[in-house]
Amino acid sequence: MTIWRSKVRNSVSIFLAAFSFSFVCQVQAHHSFATYDIDNKIQRTGVLTKFEFAQPHIQLVLEAEREDGSTETWEIESMAPRRWDSFNHSRDVASIGETVTILGWPARDGSDRMVLSAIITERGTTVILERVRQRRARENIPDVTIERE
Repeated sequence: MTIWRSKVRNSVSIFLAAFSFSFVCQVQAHHSFATYDIDNKIQRTGVLTKFEFAQPHIQLVLEAEREDGSTETWEIESMAPRRWDSFNHSRDVASIGETVTILGWPARDGSDRMVLSAIITERGTTVILERVRQRRARENIPDVTIERE
């Protein structure tokens, strides 16, 4: 009977250790900005089609018109809603259907994704978010440093 209990305890301990390790890895990976080019910023102006305060991050979608008239759809990630609120940013800074200008760090893979740095509305409201907490990250709103065609 004691051998059985010992095996069960060992199995439970191994399971809990593996579960805890996988959770820690997910949390650590969750906060990495490695997929974004944090040394450069881009700017896009377009119509906001999504502004969702959901965990783990606020999600925005921007429909921007290219010079040739076609549309590009930008998926934009921001901070956690709780952090947004702690900085006293208004949740109604922008509305769906409103034209806004977004500044952010683009995805390294060239896809239409970025991390939000600032949002500027037609009404003149500007929300500047904290800088990315990553080595070599630049301050919040430098001039746009790269242009994408």
